[in-house]
Amino acid sequence: MNSKSSYSNDEVINCFNELGLSKYEGKVYLALLRNNLSYGSEIQKLSGVPGPKVYETINSLIDKGLIYPSGDRPIRYQPLPLEDFVHMNNKRYNNINNYLLKYKDVISENKYPNWLWQMQNYDNIMDKAKEFINEAKEKIIISFWYEDGLIVKDQLDDASKRDVEIISSQMNNQIIEIGKVYKHAPLGIAEDIHSSEFILVVDNTYGVFVFENQESKREGYYTYNKGVIRILNNYILHDIYMNKMLTDFGEEIFEKYGNDLEGLLKL
Repeated sequence: MNSKSSYSNDEVINCFNELGLSKYEGKVYLALLRNNLSYGSEIQKLSGVPGPKVYETINSLIDKGLIYPSGDRPIRYQPLPLEDFVHMNNKRYNNINNYLLKYKDVISENKYPNWLWQMQNYDNIMDKAKEFINEAKEKIIISFWYEDGLIVKDQLDDASKRDVEIISSQMNNQIIEIGKVYKHAPLGIAEDIHSSEFILVVDNTYGVFVFENQESKREGYYTYNKGVIRILNNYILHDIYMNKMLTDFGEEIFEKYGNDLEGLLKL
């Protein structure tokens, strides 16, 4: 959720589900977060959990340490503060992730240096790009359209603060000032060639490329394959070289090949 305007009970319950609570547990916990020290009958009304399931769900949450009984009969219940719940889950998942990464070579004997992983969901693709940029230690070479660049701008800014060298080839007139910027010359009919492209190479180790497929959907891949990464890296660099020549000798080049470089593109 990005703002209060996007808040909804269903989304909160979904978040609780992702963190390991059942649907009923999420509803009861949310009801208590809003109405501390409630009786079981009140929880049933506030949560909408069916009567026969309320006390079963309450007992389950007590076992998980998320709610506590208070006082004598009739007992009232109070919730673990939300920030404590979130902190507890962060710590738990960090411990799990750290354990798995520590023993990754023992757990999985598969090695993937030559693989390409395909990703269909645009948000997932850009999350992977952000992840790679966050891993950058020395150099980032990236080619993007302005709208895509905005999505990874914060990560690029952070990388720049870590003294990571950043070289970008940017397609739009509107650019993002970060590192060494090379603005693409007017694309003309070449725009179809570069349409929807996003290409990223980090430390000559991580690569991401995105394009629009035949169904007009954004499709992407990420890889650690050295050969593919070299091709991606050279693709961006050669595009920059071409545009430097267009900038320096544009009049002669456009005169020879046409305003849209159609003569150059016809092989």
